[in-house]
Amino acid sequence: MGLGYAVTRILDACPGLNPGVVEKRLAYGSFAHLRDRVVYLEVPKAACTAIKMVLRDLYASTPLTMYPRMSRQTKRGMFVHARANAPLPALTELDDAAQRELLEDDDVLRFTVARNPYTRFVSAWRDKVYLYEPTVEDVYQALRGSAPDVGHKQPIQFAEFVAHVERTISATSDPHWRRQVDLAYPDAIRFTHVGKTENLPATVGLLYRRAGREPPETMPRANGAALLAGASYTPALAKRVHDVYAHDFMAFDYDPAAWPCDVDAETAVSLERFVDEIMERNVIITHLYDERARLAREYDDVYRFSLTRLKNKWRRWFDSHPRT
Repeated sequence: MGLGYAVTRILDACPGLNPGVVEKRLAYGSFAHLRDRVVYLEVPKAACTAIKMVLRDLYASTPLTMYPRMSRQTKRGMFVHARANAPLPALTELDDAAQRELLEDDDVLRFTVARNPYTRFVSAWRDKVYLYEPTVEDVYQALRGSAPDVGHKQPIQFAEFVAHVERTISATSDPHWRRQVDLAYPDAIRFTHVGKTENLPATVGLLYRRAGREPPETMPRANGAALLAGASYTPALAKRVHDVYAHDFMAFDYDPAAWPCDVDAETAVSLERFVDEIMERNVIITHLYDERARLAREYDDVYRFSLTRLKNKWRRWFDSHPRT
């Protein structure tokens, strides 16, 4: 079976990429609507939560599925990222003719949303790495050698994360800090709109009007770090981050000199936000314990059923072979 038009187009423009990686990325991170002629390629940590909420508002007909398979989240709202909750098919689910039409025709809204690489990098560290979120435990293992201790915790500090990404960045890195050019493929996709997180209402308004609806008065609540941990940029750190993401600065027109100087100015969160985050995690943990208990009961039932069948089998054998 061939790779499909979209994957082939990207590989032609970016021949160094792995075909399987590109196909997997499109299967998860592209969303297409033939009637409204819309294609969205997500960039994690660049308003993708908000955009997926918008797509669900415009096109979803079923409630959000909680705890879908292979979705490891600590907040229920983040299950919007499970492909089971996607209201639109991926490009890879369409035939080649439809893929070509959506990627070539001038009247298609082909869009992505980019973010200043400096702030995106801080967001990835705060939201995923600093508090040891599921799916990124390999970073902690790589830098600390084991999972966090029961007692004293040693969160990964910002400068440590910079050094780790410098050593490991590639086209297959975790999407939350992978280069944006390796997620949206701007050299291969002729976008008709590139949104910016710094001006998200413009992109959201464009989407609603495309679907024939008026934009909402307020933006969807996007994901955010539970703790505003300190992440001070120095000129040296900023240069190192810029060197890693140089292609993103050029492709999406961000100023390399515009790094935030005060991202560690606020380190406290409100009591309301703190309670909300902890309650969300406790809901998830409660569900996991319930699921564990259900599986244990299911295992016990299967074990008892199998044991009963085995006893009955041996009883029939002994009855049919009386001892002399």
